[in-house]
Amino acid sequence: MNSPAILIDFGSTFTKVVAVDLSNARVVGRSQAPSTVLTDVRDGLIQALVTLNERHALFDRTPKDLNVLEGKVVLASSSAAGGLRIVVVGNVPGLTVEAANQAALGAGAKVVGSMAFKLPEIALQGIESARPDMILLTGGTDGGDSATILHNARMLASSRLAVPVVVAGNRAAAAEVCELLERGCKEIRRAGNVMPKTGTLAVEEAREEIRKLFMERITHAKGLDALGGIVPVVLPTPMAVLEGVHLGADGTGNEKGWGDLLVVDVGGATTDVHSIGYGQPSGPQIVERGLPEPYAKRTVEGDLGIRFNAGTLLERVGLENFAGEFRAGFPRFGVSPAALARYIEQISQDTPRVPMEDWQGAADAQLARLAVDLAVERHVGKKERVVTREGEAWVYYGKDLSETRTIIGTGGVFLYNGHVPYIFSSGGGVDRGYDVLRPKNPTLFIDASYLLYAVGLLSRSHPEVALRIFKSNMKAVNAP
Repeated sequence: MNSPAILIDFGSTFTKVVAVDLSNARVVGRSQAPSTVLTDVRDGLIQALVTLNERHALFDRTPKDLNVLEGKVVLASSSAAGGLRIVVVGNVPGLTVEAANQAALGAGAKVVGSMAFKLPEIALQGIESARPDMILLTGGTDGGDSATILHNARMLASSRLAVPVVVAGNRAAAAEVCELLERGCKEIRRAGNVMPKTGTLAVEEAREEIRKLFMERITHAKGLDALGGIVPVVLPTPMAVLEGVHLGADGTGNEKGWGDLLVVDVGGATTDVHSIGYGQPSGPQIVERGLPEPYAKRTVEGDLGIRFNAGTLLERVGLENFAGEFRAGFPRFGVSPAALARYIEQISQDTPRVPMEDWQGAADAQLARLAVDLAVERHVGKKERVVTREGEAWVYYGKDLSETRTIIGTGGVFLYNGHVPYIFSSGGGVDRGYDVLRPKNPTLFIDASYLLYAVGLLSRSHPEVALRIFKSNMKAVNAP
């Protein structure tokens, strides 16, 4: 075997390492160790490398420093120390602000603030308290309103904020916006307008500038420059995952992918959803509303984690409903509503806690099922029937993923919980007054080794290898 590629993810909790044989497109081994990004990021990485070497003897000596990686293909992603934190500033919440959100989320960012209209003084305090790593400043179509973005540029220029600003708004005002920010001694990056025309998204330039800033500046702010260039951190972890999903769906010039995909990543604090596909509705009498959806879309639901937000999930459905669905799904467990409530309170406070009894694993599965159900509903579009003078019609909002044939679950709960088919099942029917455009009768898979980030890291330099690893790593799940 040739020298393996070493693919690393610096997470807030664990530093994960995967070794890949590039010549045979085969995963050789994997390991992890607690992250040490708040002290010295190298310590956790070296421990993970030591464990990897103990299991698979990949190095000619026990790793004591990062020099053991010299001469190897090494790539890394990171979500450590809070990930990539962005505040979005735009004109109108449903237009340029939403377009900017799509750009930021697609770049793997965590949107910690979203501001619309002309910023008042008090808004700057809110931005400062959000502790962003950068600001994405948008507003106005090309040749349209320039007053708002110029006002916001003046406010940001006069603020105490010392973070880079990506300017991606009205091209007619962009030069003046950049000049205002430069006078305020702000670092700026200029990208194309995220909404050049009303109803048109163009987010790729902004995403690329955000990615470049992440590599050049944000990794330094997170303490990752201690890696000394031996370990290049090239992507935020969520962007690496999205690129892995993108490759798995589209394939390469030589090999087809799986087609349109939906991926659900359930975590302790958030549930992320990624989708690949245009999601265009079809059929007679269709009316589309809202912004067009991006082909590669990511959403982050910060209230749907199954540890930090377990109590929030319970409150959302109510203890009585939660307990009723638990009894229906797991009739062999005679667990009282009070016991379920106590367990959920415990894991909300002691977030690393794992189930100690079988019924607790089932309770985790129900929490995950609820998180998946709600996160997918928010990610996909909806349709509702209306009656006009011309007859009945369907109004569509958002991305129609009803014909998407593949769903992949990723995250610890899909790897270690014994009730994965139940997690994938939708919750009880709720009369919402509209149809949720979620996949119908999809084939279900899990990311069996939690490798989507590694697929994404390899997707640019070794796409054929990355695609083969993607396909071999996905494990089919029997439908619930």
